[in-house]
Amino acid sequence: MKLTRVQVNGLRFSSDRMVSLMHNTCKIIVGIATIFISLAGAWNAYSQSTALPEPAYLTPMPPTLAPSGGDRLDDLAVEIASLRSELAKKTDKPSGKGWSSPKLGGRFFMDYVSAMNQDRDGWDAASGLNVNAQNWLGVREARLCMTGTGYDFLDYKFEIGFEKNQDYNGTYKDVFLGIQNVPFLEYVRVGHQYVEEGGSEVCNGTSYYTFMEIPAPVGQQFMGRRLGVTSRNLFADDRVRLFFGVYGANNIGDCHYYRDDNQGIVLNSRLTLAPVYCWDGRRLFLFGGYYSFVDSSQSRTLLFSKPGGWDLYRYTGNPGNLGSFFSDRYQKAGLEVVCQAGRFCFQTDLFLQHYADVNNGAGAGIGNQTNYGGFAMARLFLTRNDYRKYSLKSASWEGVDVAHPFRLEQHGDANVMTGCGAWEAAAMYGFYESFASPTDADNRMTNHQIGAALNWYWNSGVKWCVNYFHDLTDARYARNHYHPSGDYLGMSCRVTF
Repeated sequence: MKLTRVQVNGLRFSSDRMVSLMHNTCKIIVGIATIFISLAGAWNAYSQSTALPEPAYLTPMPPTLAPSGGDRLDDLAVEIASLRSELAKKTDKPSGKGWSSPKLGGRFFMDYVSAMNQDRDGWDAASGLNVNAQNWLGVREARLCMTGTGYDFLDYKFEIGFEKNQDYNGTYKDVFLGIQNVPFLEYVRVGHQYVEEGGSEVCNGTSYYTFMEIPAPVGQQFMGRRLGVTSRNLFADDRVRLFFGVYGANNIGDCHYYRDDNQGIVLNSRLTLAPVYCWDGRRLFLFGGYYSFVDSSQSRTLLFSKPGGWDLYRYTGNPGNLGSFFSDRYQKAGLEVVCQAGRFCFQTDLFLQHYADVNNGAGAGIGNQTNYGGFAMARLFLTRNDYRKYSLKSASWEGVDVAHPFRLEQHGDANVMTGCGAWEAAAMYGFYESFASPTDADNRMTNHQIGAALNWYWNSGVKWCVNYFHDLTDARYARNHYHPSGDYLGMSCRVTF
């Protein structure tokens, strides 16, 4: 290799010396870098092995807790203390360890009934079939009730009524204990309760009747409440309901207990199926049947003509007596169909009653007798978006869902009305065919009733009613024909809370 000489600023270097110098310089730089990298790795390992956990108070605070314009933590402490104080004041016991706070409720009905155009001139008063109803104004119902739940599987209801037919003295109504999740029986009630011997309209309870009272035909020989044990089972997503009960046959009345060696028995069952059900019953198709067997402790039975379903004896003290007779065993079976599509609803109820050995215990009897009857009812809400709710658990109607409740409000110096409430129109036809004399099987009679109603629901708790009924009886008694008739106008204010 040929050596060259380079002169820079008076210094002379040979090319081999320059290469050697550069090579040594690079080795020194690499060595220093290696030492620094080794020291950095060692320091990092030492730091990780000896590092302490970061104190909790140094962790970042959530945005909602970060101080903003003051000490937010102090404010939160005050709020927590306030919540604890409110929880300490609660009277409800922990779930599963006691009874909840009872809920108070009740209702008040004031009714007026006017009996008009009564055609009773041709009616034989000696037959015991004479009905001359009188006008009436008074308290139909005044009741207080208390309900509650407890221990995760119990519920109860205690209701007492103050009404004219009890001379305004308190008497028991619904008084029962409910037990849930019972093996094979599901839900059991023990106490004083309704006998489900009718369809959905009958099992509503008076707070939810379409008319002021239940349709008259299904009210014939109506048992009302009895002391007993019942069971309710639900199947197929609650679309199928099976109910049965065993009751004492006597009315408890005002004494609240039985005093009789022959107390009788009532067996009752009801089956309903709802293949169509949605929106709390806004769309509903339901059908079902019911059956009752009564071995009565009291052999005398009394049939009533109740125009519009009104218990005229409740108002006048003189029942629409279609005859009384002796029969200590009878059965009742019926079918029901309900169809509701929004504001419109149609329902019907047909039934048979079979009486064993009518009047045999009193001498001249007429053997076994069968009566039958039924009704058809249609109703329509005149206001939009209003409908009547239906409960699959109780298989009965509930309150009206009022879209625009009626209100009276004060705006400045003026009192104004807001909302129109819910307006409902209804019509029904009912009939009841029975024997007219317990001593002559040829004596028969048929009672026809046509009714109309206009209901105004201010809200779910206040209802105003106007009812009109025409009542006509076609009877053959003692080889004579009688056609008594009457027109009845009823008005009512009903408050439920």
